[in-house]
Amino acid sequence: MDMQNDFVERGAPRQVPGATEIIPAVATAAERMRNQGDLIVWTVRAHSADGSNVEPSRKPSFERNPYAVAGTRGAALVDGLEPKPEDLSVVTPSYSAFFRTDLDLKLRESGVSKIVGCGVDLSRSVRATLVNAVSLGYECSVLAPAVACRDDQALNANLADLVDLDVMVEE
Repeated sequence: MDMQNDFVERGAPRQVPGATEIIPAVATAAERMRNQGDLIVWTVRAHSADGSNVEPSRKPSFERNPYAVAGTRGAALVDGLEPKPEDLSVVTPSYSAFFRTDLDLKLRESGVSKIVGCGVDLSRSVRATLVNAVSLGYECSVLAPAVACRDDQALNANLADLVDLDVMVEE
């Protein structure tokens, strides 16, 4: 989730510490799961240049330093993550990949019952998506070596909270 230049690259507007280090783990997981016949879903944030689809609480910071603006390099997936034609791409303006998208419908049409989450930021997009997925009845796990968070304390607290929600942590 959200493995985009504006969240991953060093010096990016919303860089998540450790994000560049998880690129190989995300790529390996996607390839392994694809080879198993699993559906790979690439979720990305995309904001309008005018900020009209940014959450009100984050609009002031977006206006000072825009990020993940649709059609810009910052909104693109980082180098090293290459979606395949059979993969699904979901664009959302919010933390959760289920918010204002047809992701739930597409997953159900594809027979998906389990979601494995990875990417950035665990405390925001990854967590929000997995919490929504649990609420929608999906079996969920998070791939610990393939997530990054703003600091280790937040990483560990969010992993513990997800376990309390019956989200399995995969190593």
